[in-house]
Amino acid sequence: MKKLILIILLICSAFIGNSQKIRFVRVCNAGINNNLFWQLDQDLCTTINTIKIYGRESLSFSFYGIDSGINLGNQNYLHINANFPAIKTWQYFIATTVVCNNDTSTFFSDTLIIDDIKPDSTILDSVSVDPVTNVVMLGWRSNKTPDFASYYLYNTDRADPRLAENYKDTSYIDLTPVNPRNQSLTYDITSSDSCDNRRDYGNYSHKTIWLSVNIDTCKNQSTLNWNSYKGWNTEKHYIYRKLGAGQFGFLDSLAGNIVTYMDNNIPANTTVQYFVRAFKEPGEFYASSSSNSNLPISTGKAQSPIGTEIAKVTINQSSKVELLIKPNPLSQYGGIDIYRFNDGSTPTYLKSTDLNNLRIEDETSVETIKYNYILISLNVCQEPADTSLSSNNIVLGLSASGGQININWNNYFTWNSGINEYVIYRATGNNLMEANNFVVFKTTGLDTFDTDIIEELIAVKCYRVEAIEKNGVGTSLSNIVCYINEGKIYYPNALVINGINTTFNFYGPGLALEKSSIRIYNRWGVEVYNKSNLLNGWSGTNNNGEIVSAGVYAFIADIVQGKEIITIKGNISVIQ
Repeated sequence: MKKLILIILLICSAFIGNSQKIRFVRVCNAGINNNLFWQLDQDLCTTINTIKIYGRESLSFSFYGIDSGINLGNQNYLHINANFPAIKTWQYFIATTVVCNNDTSTFFSDTLIIDDIKPDSTILDSVSVDPVTNVVMLGWRSNKTPDFASYYLYNTDRADPRLAENYKDTSYIDLTPVNPRNQSLTYDITSSDSCDNRRDYGNYSHKTIWLSVNIDTCKNQSTLNWNSYKGWNTEKHYIYRKLGAGQFGFLDSLAGNIVTYMDNNIPANTTVQYFVRAFKEPGEFYASSSSNSNLPISTGKAQSPIGTEIAKVTINQSSKVELLIKPNPLSQYGGIDIYRFNDGSTPTYLKSTDLNNLRIEDETSVETIKYNYILISLNVCQEPADTSLSSNNIVLGLSASGGQININWNNYFTWNSGINEYVIYRATGNNLMEANNFVVFKTTGLDTFDTDIIEELIAVKCYRVEAIEKNGVGTSLSNIVCYINEGKIYYPNALVINGINTTFNFYGPGLALEKSSIRIYNRWGVEVYNKSNLLNGWSGTNNNGEIVSAGVYAFIADIVQGKEIITIKGNISVIQ
């Protein structure tokens, strides 16, 4: 009887030892470490007493205890340096002791190897651009792998292609995509299991349809081009169009291999917008994808250029009239024609320009002549669409009488806001070359004349006027006029080579030596030297740069003083 009871107890003990109070779930590789996960099955009777980890590096080794001090509340264990210095083919099982009614029993888990099996591939069904918001929408079917954990989404058009990680749903909206109006966008998906084993991505990527539209606004004709959808073969392309503020509506359908379309029936004077939808060839599931929607494009002459302005007419540093054109940013231009005329005459064509060159120099202008200018704007059909207001340059004049200098100028008109004031600038010097230090002399309000006094000690006074725009920042400069206080012209009668007076030249108020000239002859009447610019004078050389012989030489000089050319004849002695 005792033997029978002992046999029954041994059988029960063996049964308890083989049943599982612990469920060993998985072993994941974590680099040089391994991560073990389990779950404990408890009932009202049992209390976990110990948890022990056993393992072996490969089939050729025996199991040995790895750790027996496992916290009873843990459900995972990190086997440190399990794969150092190299990856090993580990096998593990877990032993746990439980107490039930003062009886202690040991239970063993299944033996598991490292889980390195990747889940089944997940493939996108479609990637579509919302034609209204231009956000990108992705969809796919759920992954049925038993150990599936989550999805990872990628967009390879970004510097960091990771779009979403540890994602659970089967659809995704990319609210901040790379602009789908600029390019086709590439998306992909992969799946991971509970050990984060992931399928590689890149082999099943999908690319959105990128649509570009060119419109001939003269013919009211659009040409659409798009790339084929990448991800599946397309059976049909449907084209949708929106006119003005209406809704998108079906326009036409094409075979899946056609990726261009011409819309010849667009109403004039409206805006038009398109998108394209691709439909998958018949298969195990239905899918479609929309392209981006292009930006609204104006048809006909709805955006013909109007309101083009001449922002400035001024005299530039080359003493030529220069125009600054201000186009209307809301208009479409085919070009801008510039016309010029004098008061009372008919405008004549001067030149044409486009929006790439808005600062125009009138090369044939003379700064002392008043010109009027108008602009004729051309639409994209090269037809005249709008004429600007006329604008003119400021011509400054000067006269002297009764000990004063009178300056006057024509009224300047360019700005619709009008003139705030005129500013007179003045420069002084002993000659025209020196008179370039312009500073503010007076402001005259809206008057177009003023006076200055003649001063004997100041040889040259030069003036220019600037118009200042009212309620704005525009300015316009006039030409420069100068008053020259003419007087005597002086010159030396001797030149000493290598001596004190080594240069022969002319002196006096208001001389323009750079515009003067001289011819020098020896005593036999042979010309030995001539020069058209006398700024540096004559240093006693002939035209070959050689020092002339000592003696008396005759000269004839044409000296510019003010507005006059004064011819001076005389002699000069050259002393060695």
